[in-house]
Amino acid sequence: MEEARMAVGMLLAGEGITAESYKQLTEAMFGSYPMRGDDAPEGLIIHTAGASDQGWYIYDVWDSREHFERFVAAQLGPAIEATGAGGGAQPQPQFFPIEVLVKGASASV
Repeated sequence: MEEARMAVGMLLAGEGITAESYKQLTEAMFGSYPMRGDDAPEGLIIHTAGASDQGWYIYDVWDSREHFERFVAAQLGPAIEATGAGGGAQPQPQFFPIEVLVKGASASV
């Protein structure tokens, strides 16, 4: 029997990305800002992004780390190189296993 793969949380904290460069990256990858649900990369369960006093934070839940890494290779990495967002540096995410994921009735912000 095949072992079930566990979803992973991914956090990018700060990384030199601003609200403007995040918008620029999103438009470069998906042609619009914000990204539409139909444009979500394969394996993405939820995506959140916003500013804090320490910088811009991105928190995602992915089906697997491999899905995120494929997204970086195919879309995010090339968009960073093309736009120079975050000083052109590739992201250094933190990953952790998702033990519990609860989806509420309302997802509007």
